[in-house]
Amino acid sequence: MSAEEFKKKYSAIVPRSDISTAEGLKAASIILEQAKKEGIKCAIAGGLAMHIFGYLRATHDVDFLASKNLNLEYQQKLSFGGLSHLIEVGERNIIVDVIVRDDLFRDFYDAALQDSYLTADGWPVIAPEWMVILKFLARRSKDILDLLWMLREPGMINRDRVTQLLEQVMGKSGAQVALAGIEPYYVQAEVMRAGDENGRQER
Repeated sequence: MSAEEFKKKYSAIVPRSDISTAEGLKAASIILEQAKKEGIKCAIAGGLAMHIFGYLRATHDVDFLASKNLNLEYQQKLSFGGLSHLIEVGERNIIVDVIVRDDLFRDFYDAALQDSYLTADGWPVIAPEWMVILKFLARRSKDILDLLWMLREPGMINRDRVTQLLEQVMGKSGAQVALAGIEPYYVQAEVMRAGDENGRQER
């Protein structure tokens, strides 16, 4: 790419549309307040959950798992179950998807919601092992990146617990089929972790 081509291609800076952790949590607090009023169980998932875990990758919205739909104005219905809301935070409108699965993955999402954790600050969030399972089921490119990051983080994922959770929903035979699909990611994460450690030792 020549200097002139570079100048044409990058002549204007496109503003980023991703949201900060603080903005995401502010939107989350509004949803959680409404859920509490209605007696609905909710937990943070998606990119904001990854922020809570320490992986500050770009995210453009906030995702929740919920036991039922909230009685809030919504923008659209989600194709796999749930509603998409627009929440005002300062001068921004943030998309918040409140997921209530009604498809073949419903049992996984219901179980993940029931097993959600509270952070020290009181934020309900989907447990890391369940996040691994849900990311594996989704398998979009960003989900695979999230999955690998969690697997390579020392002490974050208990693989025996992943197995137990899969067995809880699928039974032992079904869990073994799913684990065969997850195993390559375990291996890849170990390779990446070894590379991280070698890089630190060489410094």
